Amino acid sequence: MKKKIAVFTNGWNDEYLDFALDGIRKRAAEDNVDVFIFLNYTSYDMAEKDLKAELNILNLPNLQKFDGVLLLGNTLATAGELDILCEKIEEAKVPAVCLEYETEKVDCIRTDNTTGMLELVEHMITVHGVKDIYWVGGPRDNPESQERYQAVIDTMEKHGLTVDPDKFLDGHWSYYAVQEMMTELIPKMDKMPDAFICANDVMAMGVCLALERAGVKVPEDVKVTGFDNLPSGKYFAPIISSVDRGWNERSYQATASLINLMNGQKGVKDTLCRSSFSKGESCGCSVDEAGIKRQREASIRTYSVPIERTIFDWHLVDIDDSVAYVGSPDELHEAFAKLWENKHDYEGDEFYLCLDQSFIDSMDQDVTLRTVGYSRYVDVIYGMKNGETIPRYMIPTKNMIPEYDPESEVTAVYLLTPLHRHGYCTGYLVLKDNYKIIKDFYLNSLIRHISSGLERGRQNIKLENMNKMLEDISVKDELTGLFNRMGYEKIAIPYLDGLRNEKEKSVIMVADINSMKVINDKYGHLQGDLAIKIVANAIRASIPDGWKAVRYGGDEYVIIGEHEISENIEAIKEDIISRIHQKCKELGLPFKISVSVGYVVISPDNDLRNEEYFRMADEAMYEMKQEAHKKEEK
Repeated sequence: MKKKIAVFTNGWNDEYLDFALDGIRKRAAEDNVDVFIFLNYTSYDMAEKDLKAELNILNLPNLQKFDGVLLLGNTLATAGELDILCEKIEEAKVPAVCLEYETEKVDCIRTDNTTGMLELVEHMITVHGVKDIYWVGGPRDNPESQERYQAVIDTMEKHGLTVDPDKFLDGHWSYYAVQEMMTELIPKMDKMPDAFICANDVMAMGVCLALERAGVKVPEDVKVTGFDNLPSGKYFAPIISSVDRGWNERSYQATASLINLMNGQKGVKDTLCRSSFSKGESCGCSVDEAGIKRQREASIRTYSVPIERTIFDWHLVDIDDSVAYVGSPDELHEAFAKLWENKHDYEGDEFYLCLDQSFIDSMDQDVTLRTVGYSRYVDVIYGMKNGETIPRYMIPTKNMIPEYDPESEVTAVYLLTPLHRHGYCTGYLVLKDNYKIIKDFYLNSLIRHISSGLERGRQNIKLENMNKMLEDISVKDELTGLFNRMGYEKIAIPYLDGLRNEKEKSVIMVADINSMKVINDKYGHLQGDLAIKIVANAIRASIPDGWKAVRYGGDEYVIIGEHEISENIEAIKEDIISRIHQKCKELGLPFKISVSVGYVVISPDNDLRNEEYFRMADEAMYEMKQEAHKKEEK
């Protein structure tokens, strides 16, 4: 059986993941190891309930079922994911490696935060004469950010310069957070510093755009640097001066080390690799031919990317529209089939929408939705394999991947992301061999729309079920469960009309309890209600499937049905009477319950009105009742 590794990461670092997952896949394929990527989208500004719902994906896998675990540690510090996972790894006793983050009990392979930053600051001081800087860091308690900041301080001190502690901006690694801070900061500044040195490229680009909006030119008026050497930084104008971490190489190396551990070989403990300075335009340097080529490509992307995103947005709208009017889980499956059979370019040729059982049950039951963990089973409400829809079915949650082939000779990469809404667990999405959708946050947008569409579908189904229940209440007799007078008008009579229109032979039966007044007067109305229910149950048990039984009045019943050639109406009548007698005997009732039953068979070629047939059946019932009264008088 193939070996499996579980990879845990946050999806917001999309450009990093593009490199890292390529390296992981490449090394895993060399040993035909399957890769399961558990990805969340936690963020610092996320509501607590949504944060917990994102973290719930960590509860999906049983790590004891995996041969190894790879943590992309530098992405797992947002909501304590790394601590949670390290505890799970220790409990499962499974081999593990952490990439780009030092941990106590898990082997680590990481790029140092110091070498490249020392080179960068040295370059800024000696080549560009920088003396006065602002530091734009990650969270103050983040070790990576702290190490990069210390490298800045050390290099400045080496040249007799100091870093003003008041010129420290906590950018939370966020493009948007930095833009907000810069918008407030710039008007308050008497003069620009020589440079903004940022702890990552995302924040560096945020600083550049905020400065540009304020009329400040980079690098002419102020210089800006980053860290990570992102492709987007290379496409940016000006090209961001940064620090390269060799991500593709590190992820390949980490996967190789994990596979060695899985094979019983010695671990790497804590391996530290060098980072290096990569100059760009934002520090004031000119770029080479490769940089100019990338900028040309960026110019083309300014046209193509908005168009591509618009087309993708149309797909998201189609997802929203597809579930707008579903009335049942099966209709939900059919709606998705119609949607994705037409277009599944973004999802790929194999993917599965797995809904938690509590989410499915809540559509027609009073069930509390889960917030932590998953039910024992998930409903594969929609699945596509080899570009074709598969039937809806259920799998044990512990299996996780529908249609998984553990004997395949080709390495598979599965991406699993949580689906949730309002903090409640909806389920999870599985994509096979399609992690590229993470890029440009396509995946994040996709799962948000799928989650909201599923919740809309759930609400539609609940409303449909509620309407059916209310409709059922309006046409059903509360005491007996048979149709009431409204049910007679809305269901039984249209049913009879349909039989007659189709030239089918039919029958109307009328039944009435004998001496009902005596039962009520002598034994009370509770016993009278019991008599009414006993007769109703006998009728329900005796008539063929599809026939309609009505409590027409207090103790009067009407039965309408299709008269099959082989049907013996007299036998049905006698069965009703016999069941009533037997039930009275079982209960040891102090009174006798008997009924009078009359009926009329409606021939397909007879054109009398329904009311006339009803009168004829009623008269037949009355004749039987008269006979019953005569027997009682004797």
